[in-house]
Amino acid sequence: MSRAIMVLIVAIVAAPLLVQPAAKAEDDIGIVREQASNLPHDEALRLLGETLGRSIEATQADPSIPDILEALETNIAATRRIRELVSGEDTVSEDQIAEIAGEISTIAKSFEAIAALAPEVFERRYAELSDIDAVGQEIGFRIADANSRLAALRSDNDEIDGYLRAETLSPAEIEKLRLTRQANDAEIHSLEAAVAAWGYFSERHADVMTRLGDQSENLDVFFHALKENARVYRAASQTLNLASSLKTALSDLGSVENLDTLRSELVRSWSDLMKIVDEVNDGLRLQPGM
Repeated sequence: MSRAIMVLIVAIVAAPLLVQPAAKAEDDIGIVREQASNLPHDEALRLLGETLGRSIEATQADPSIPDILEALETNIAATRRIRELVSGEDTVSEDQIAEIAGEISTIAKSFEAIAALAPEVFERRYAELSDIDAVGQEIGFRIADANSRLAALRSDNDEIDGYLRAETLSPAEIEKLRLTRQANDAEIHSLEAAVAAWGYFSERHADVMTRLGDQSENLDVFFHALKENARVYRAASQTLNLASSLKTALSDLGSVENLDTLRSELVRSWSDLMKIVDEVNDGLRLQPGM
C-alpha cells in the first residue's frame, strides 16, 4: 500500500461530519404532527407519507456511511494485495515483511477509527427512528379519531331512525332528518375509505419499522466486525514485528471476506426500504377533502 493511500484512509475516517441537531429534528416532526392533525385525511396522509419518506431516506444517508464504505473498500483491496504478495513463490525479504507490517498496522488504525464512529452514527439513527415512530403515533391518532367520528355518526343515524319510526314528526322535521341522515351516510362512506387508507399506511409503517430494526442490528454487527477486525490486524502487525512466520500472521485475515459480505447486505437493505417509501407515496390515492 502506498503512503498516499495510507494518508487517504486517515483523511477519510477523520473527515468532519455535518449533522442536523437531534433537537431540531424533534422540532420539525412536532410541527408536522401539529399540521397533520388539522388537515383533511387525504392531505394528512400525503404530508405524513412525505415525512416518512424523508425520514427513511435520512436513515439511509448518514453522512459518515459513504466515507466508511470507501475506507472499507480501500482496506479490503489492500489486504487482498498483501495476501497475493505473500502467497507467491518468491521469498519475502525482511524489508518487505517490515513494510507489510507497517501497512497492516495502518489498516488496523483505519478500522479502529471508523469503528469509533459507531456511537455518533447510532445517535443520529435513533433520532431519525424517533421521527419515524412519531409518524406512526400520528397515524394511530388519526385512525382513532376517524373511528370515533364513525361511531358518533352511526349512533346519530340510529337515533334518527328511531324518530322516523315513531311517526310523530311534522313533514318538515322528517325531511330535515332524512337530509341529515343522507349527509351522515356520505361522511361515513368517506371516513370508511379514510380508515382503510390509514390502515394500509399503518401496515407499511410497521413494515418499515421492522426492516429498520433489522437494519440497525446489521449495522451494529457491521461496526462490531470493524472493531474486531482492527484487533486482528493489530495482532497480525505485532506478530510480523516479532519476525514470526508471515503466513501464520496473515492466516486470520480471512475475516475481511465476512466484513465485505456484511457491507453488501447493509447496502442491499437500503433499496428494500426505498421500495416501501415508493409504495407509501405512490400507492395512496384519496379524493381531495376526504
